[in-house]
Amino acid sequence: MAPDLHRRRMPARSAAVAATLALLLPGCAGRGSAENDPVTDTATRFLAAAASAPENGCSLLAPATLEEVEADGEKCADVLPDAAGSAPGSGEPQVDVYGRDAMVRWGDQVLFLARFDQGWRVTAAGCEPTGKDLPYDCEVEGP
Repeated sequence: MAPDLHRRRMPARSAAVAATLALLLPGCAGRGSAENDPVTDTATRFLAAAASAPENGCSLLAPATLEEVEADGEKCADVLPDAAGSAPGSGEPQVDVYGRDAMVRWGDQVLFLARFDQGWRVTAAGCEPTGKDLPYDCEVEGP
């Protein structure tokens, strides 16, 4: 199944995680959580690298997300600059961490991350709210 990185819908599992995060995070996520800084750092490095050093951005993707991006034989570094969106403008990101999952909203950017043994990795990027049954439409995402 070749991924269509333009206007993809989040798979049911990703949509369920995003919906759960959206409902739980406002009450459970700690502003000032010990995880906020590592999540923000990963999101910042990913967005900066996506356009200027896509190989580095690809290294910050979760393994399943990287596999999905490259599923049709394309190299991640070739598709990431267009798919991941641009670096956010100034201002502070809104970081919500719940356990091993996180959501970062920064300007018009929304990213989802998960914590792995190697640290935080991006599971979905280039996400926009849909206002429909699925909460986000993401350009880059895992299965």
